[in-house]
Amino acid sequence: MSNIQIYRAIQRFDEEYLPFPPFVAAANLIESNIALYRETGVAHHLLVLGESGAGKSSLCKWIERKYPRFALRERDVVPVLVVSVPIAATIASVAEDMLAELGDPSPLAGTVSARTARVITLCHACRVEMILFDEAQHVHDRGQATTHYMVGDWLKSLIDQAGVPTVFLGLPRLEQLLQVNEQLRRRFSRRVRLALGQSDTETIYAECLQLFISLGACLPVPLSCGDCGWDELGMRLYYASDGRVAYIKKLMTAALRLALELDAASIGPELLEQAFTAEIWWQGVDALNPFNSAFEFRRLDRGNEPFEQGSFSVRRHGKS
Repeated sequence: MSNIQIYRAIQRFDEEYLPFPPFVAAANLIESNIALYRETGVAHHLLVLGESGAGKSSLCKWIERKYPRFALRERDVVPVLVVSVPIAATIASVAEDMLAELGDPSPLAGTVSARTARVITLCHACRVEMILFDEAQHVHDRGQATTHYMVGDWLKSLIDQAGVPTVFLGLPRLEQLLQVNEQLRRRFSRRVRLALGQSDTETIYAECLQLFISLGACLPVPLSCGDCGWDELGMRLYYASDGRVAYIKKLMTAALRLALELDAASIGPELLEQAFTAEIWWQGVDALNPFNSAFEFRRLDRGNEPFEQGSFSVRRHGKS
């Protein structure tokens, strides 16, 4: 296979969505809120939380493709308005980005109140049925509690005036913004966490394996459990990713590249072992590599290890 073919195969896989239960649940809730709004005009809101790489931006892209914008003779129609909140966001910068997404010719013009009024006018004119704020934690990252309350109050007013379902997507610390503003918190009482380890019926090992197999259906190379068996492979995937969705996909992307370069018959523990060292932890060899036969089946969360404690935690149902 040529390099160009390899790159295209990797790109196609990279664009695949992450079909794990919380992602599906969030997508279903968003679609349900849009359907409810279309039928009744009632706007329900949703908070989607997840660590970096958990699938928040992928969820936005999926919804945007499901409800694409289109042009009429007299106006553009934007069923779903996706706004990526800029770093160190201010009210003015969020309004500016919303205006730009709505096609305003001069998004920088006017006072904050004037920009806000134009956002509302354009939302109605473009028939916006839902607003998604991606990377919404950037609103929280700027300023102190007083600023957070002021920004939260502006968002509350904007949401009420737009009158459409709204989704906030961001890192877990986004919850702190809602804690500051009670009225905003009340509007986003429905929450979904994009993370493995939340099932009451499946072990996190099984969830990692299910995600691996689901994503594997999109690969041009079949999956294999090798000599370890599928259940054990699920455990190894957990320790190689610490139960983080993004790391499982990263691991599979690296293994896919190796498989295509080596013209391998399948993707199994041997390629995953190489992929772990290449993409997740360069010191992860021998007993420190979850796919090596000498691995001790422990979390790699000690000092200088890839999942050092303090950076992330998930609820675990590990039944070995």
